[in-house]
Amino acid sequence: MINWLLYFLSQSLLARTIISYILMFIVPFTLPAFLITLVGVQGLRHLFSYEPQVTFVHTLDARIKVLYPFIISTLSILLNWNFVYLLLIFAIIPWILVRPSAARTRVVLTMVMIPALGIIWSQSLYYTVSTTGLHMLYSFPSTVSWLGTPGVSREGLVNGLQQAGRVMVATSATLILLMTTKPSEIIWAFYKFRMPATVGLAFTVALRFLPQLIERTTVLLQVVQVRGYDLSRPTWHEASAWPGYLRRIFTVIPIVTVPLLIGSLRSTSTTAMVVDARAFGTQQKRTFMHEHRLQKNDYLAIGALALLTLGVILLLVLNIAVRQS
Repeated sequence: MINWLLYFLSQSLLARTIISYILMFIVPFTLPAFLITLVGVQGLRHLFSYEPQVTFVHTLDARIKVLYPFIISTLSILLNWNFVYLLLIFAIIPWILVRPSAARTRVVLTMVMIPALGIIWSQSLYYTVSTTGLHMLYSFPSTVSWLGTPGVSREGLVNGLQQAGRVMVATSATLILLMTTKPSEIIWAFYKFRMPATVGLAFTVALRFLPQLIERTTVLLQVVQVRGYDLSRPTWHEASAWPGYLRRIFTVIPIVTVPLLIGSLRSTSTTAMVVDARAFGTQQKRTFMHEHRLQKNDYLAIGALALLTLGVILLLVLNIAVRQS
């Protein structure tokens, strides 16, 4: 029986077609569901919010934390993929020093891992530099040729692991900046780097806008349900209830979108009036109530980044960790 089942799954055109569709669509359908399940609406709302704590990373100068993602991301691009994962270990050290809460840790891990899994999946299917030289782990039948991929290849998985490591390094470094730095400090850091203060303002306003947008969407959906609109999701085996559920979802989209857009425009107008009331941008030279000076912790962080950069440069000069094309 088992031998017949294995033969059917490996040789039958119908079975191979079904397996191919599962491999093709399981990731794009499940990753968003995992994101919502593991992070939740509350996690999405507070994803880009500053979390006040008294830690080594929180006390660092904002200029160092703004430079940190750019330095780490650049180094990850230059390094070979196995050294990229060593760099990922270095990027984990600030999170150990921050000691985030369990809920925040779950959010960070989800936001770091889910894009990486998506990249591994896409590269395993579509990394086809030379179809004749690929070692296929699973070849798709001709019935799914319209998908544009011959199947899952070993070279694609390896390339996906390489790109995923770089994405995890960059995402981890960026999230540590967003969660340990006040928006006003980010504006100050942009100004100190001789960049227009409006760039820092636009950056912080964008960070504030996304959580507010998610919060308003949640409130509107709750209001719709309180007024009797059924948005309860049927179980997976209730096949007859799913068409009605999808129809209700598509119907509620314009009901929620219109007040959401109006509320966003009002919030934008209010923000613009506040900025004008504080005379933002009227003077070329800005002043700040608190001037930051480098402390002992800042010099330690600068030294660690300098040693890391010099170490990577040395590995590249010695042709040890050069990225393979």
